[in-house]
Order: sequence, then C-alpha cells, then structure tokens
Amino acid sequence: MADRATAANLSGVPETLLWPLYARAAEARRPDALLCDPKAVELFDSIDYPFEARFGRPPQVLALRELLFDNHVRHFLARHPRGTIVALADGLNTQFWRLDNGQARWLSIDLPEVIPLRRRLLADTERSRSVAFSALDEAWMDLVDRRHGVFITAQGLLMYLDASDVYALILRCASAFPRAAMMFDAMPHLFTASIRGDTILNAVFMRGKRRGNDRYQLPPMFWSSTFGQARKRLEDDSNVRKVRFVGLPRGRGFTFGYGGPLLDAFPGLRSVTPWHAIVEFA
Repeated sequence: MADRATAANLSGVPETLLWPLYARAAEARRPDALLCDPKAVELFDSIDYPFEARFGRPPQVLALRELLFDNHVRHFLARHPRGTIVALADGLNTQFWRLDNGQARWLSIDLPEVIPLRRRLLADTERSRSVAFSALDEAWMDLVDRRHGVFITAQGLLMYLDASDVYALILRCASAFPRAAMMFDAMPHLFTASIRGDTILNAVFMRGKRRGNDRYQLPPMFWSSTFGQARKRLEDDSNVRKVRFVGLPRGRGFTFGYGGPLLDAFPGLRSVTPWHAIVEFA
C-alpha cells in the first residue's frame, strides 16, 4: 500500500495523474460502467489519498477519454498484435492490464518524480516497462521496439507544454517512427485563456467540489489550439501523412450522450471543447 505521504508529495503536473485514476475507478465501480478497469479499482483502494476531498465528483469525461484511447489502441493491436504502445506521461494508467493481448509491448514514459510511485504500484512485467524521462527527452525513443509497429499515446500531456515543444515532439516522433501513429488530446483556446484562479476547466469538471485550502487547482496550461490549426501545422511536414479528428464515445446523460456527439458532428464546433486527434506518420 502506498502511504499517504508518497501520493501527497506529488504536486503540479505530476499530481494530475491521480485525477484520471479516480475517474476510472469510480466509473468501473458503477453498475452501468462504460469502462471495465478492475486494476484501477485495486490501485485506487491501495492508495491513501483524499481523492474526493481534492477532486470532488469523478468526471465522466475522463473515463470517456480513456475509453476513446482504448478503442484506438485496441484497433492498432488488432492489426499489429505484437506491436509496441508508447504511453507518454502514463502516470498510473492501467491500460496494459485492460488491453494486453499476450503479445504486445508497453513502454510507459513519465517524469522521474512519478516513475518510482508507478513502479511501486504497477510493477514492470516482461512486456510492460516504465522508464523515467521527460517526453521531450529524445533518449526514450532509443528504447522503443520498432519491429512490429508503434502506436504512441499522449493523454493529458500536450496542453502543459509550450506550443513549440508540442509540435517539435510530434514531428520528432514522425521522423523517428515512420508509418507509426500518435494519438493525443488537446484544449481549445477558451479553456486555457484563464490560467490564474478558477479556470473554465475547474468550473466544468470540478462541479460539486467544496471550497477550501485542499481544493485542487489544475496546473497552468500553455498550449491550446483548434483542430484545424493543429492539422494544418502538422500536415505541412513531409513526415506526416494525415491528421484525423476522433470524437469521444457516447456517454451517459444529455451532455455526453447527445451534446458531445452533436458538437463533434460539425467541423466548425469541434474545437470549442477538449478534442482528440490521431496523427498518421508518413
């Protein structure tokens, strides 16, 4: 069991890894769960951390984001069963335990202050390995098994980087891993416009969170973009073949059952909320 100090010592961007774990475990416990994740429930129960006091009600959108990434990783593994998944800023993600087909390899990349906690709670296996690197440190690329295909994921990462670093990272991956693909999520300008105080993201996703000194605040986000802007910037590079928009799966309630899919159906509205894309490398 992780003692409370171990988890509580995380702050800033590294602390954000606890929020999606909370959302996944809460979703998996529901009788009408959209995401099956017993490992997340086990992990959540093993950590002494004030999840509800810090994060409020678990947001369904984070579970839907996880399901979306799962769907596309699963699709990749159906075509490349021995392929390698590279998960940037993987935190305490339990995707390997949800999707493992007995052949694929997972390489989890995260900051040096995160990896000791991950290794303690999610021990490496023969085909799943955690390594301590910044996503911007190209040294991690030398560790990737390229023989059977590569799919790179970046959940909850790019918005915390400068725009120049975002595009440099994606295009460096495009150069280093021909015919691979990278999936990421991004924020629209509206959601990152207010960095100080209560951001729009806090207002939308932290509903029901009590006020007080322990109230969680999202770290400042530096990169925001519309899908169209990002697609144009990336497709101008010869190492990028195509950039595809991918919408969240349908969830519960009006917002995620009808509102989200409706926004995704109209290109002009796709970037008014957090959005997701897959970059196919040439």
